[in-house]
Amino acid sequence: MRTMNTRLLIVGTCLALGVAGGATACGGTDDAQPPSATPPTEGTTTTKATSARTVEEFQVDGAPTAIAADDGAVWVVLDQGDRVARIDPGSGEVVGEPIPVGNGAVGVVAAAGDVWVVSRYDNTVTRIDSSTNQVVGKPIAVGGRPMAIAAGEGSVWTFNTQDGTVTRIEAKTGEVLSTSPRVVSRDAGNADYAGLAVGDGFVWVASPSEGSVVRVDVDTSRPAGKPIEVGAGPTGVAIADGAVWVTNLDDGSVSRIDTGSGELVGAPIVLGGQPVAVATGEGAVWVVDQSGTVTEIDSEANAPAQEPVALDGRPLSLAIGNGAVWVANPFSNTVARIAL
Repeated sequence: MRTMNTRLLIVGTCLALGVAGGATACGGTDDAQPPSATPPTEGTTTTKATSARTVEEFQVDGAPTAIAADDGAVWVVLDQGDRVARIDPGSGEVVGEPIPVGNGAVGVVAAAGDVWVVSRYDNTVTRIDSSTNQVVGKPIAVGGRPMAIAAGEGSVWTFNTQDGTVTRIEAKTGEVLSTSPRVVSRDAGNADYAGLAVGDGFVWVASPSEGSVVRVDVDTSRPAGKPIEVGAGPTGVAIADGAVWVTNLDDGSVSRIDTGSGELVGAPIVLGGQPVAVATGEGAVWVVDQSGTVTEIDSEANAPAQEPVALDGRPLSLAIGNGAVWVANPFSNTVARIAL
């Protein structure tokens, strides 16, 4: 696990070469366990076009699914074996041995010097001290079938899809502070995909079957206002600079919500494909499409900033940090680093 094969791809404008440009980022997915893939051949280099973005793909065995980044580390959930691997963002190498976590690990977030991993089969959150790579205390029990985890407002939050509830955990102590009443309908629970973000006084929960995002007040743990209608099958949710970004898996679009008014900003950004997750950070907004692309969104223009970056396999999640966009791809057993 400590040595990764690296493939360097130089990615830029693709239209002149006839490369497909239709395209499209903490939530989780409940896809079937991906098959093992043949790792990239060490040392091979592929040039796709004039350089605009440098993409390096590192082999990470174990089917990397969810991913998070903090200062000096990248954390990846390995679906095979329910473990979390720490990656050095400079070298792309796994640091130490992967850390065992709960059954059905599906989401990860870094907050308050720790790493928090949510597991959907045993309904728990595992806390890892990022300075020691050691699990802290016992697993924290949350609601039924938690599929997404996020941090904000001094807490860690989970969306429990079976119950349709949101659980709040105090980030300093690991104590469960509250669990909301049901915030999405019974039919919307038990989802295969789930999105969650926290900021500007609210928890933002994607309800895929209802085509909406629900705002939950962080102080009362109750819904605030009516659900906000977005596109079809909303999955990923991220927040930054007064905007909530939502990927709509079923209609290939991205919606933008103003955090102050709770209203949509402009028309949906049509990317095509299957945008499954969105991430914000370092002044950027990026979307991953599980059909194999990653796209930057221009937040001023409310439009794609450039041609998509193409990846092999079926990428499922992404994170931004340490000067790069990090993409987990379980079907190719790789983590991609896209330099910002």
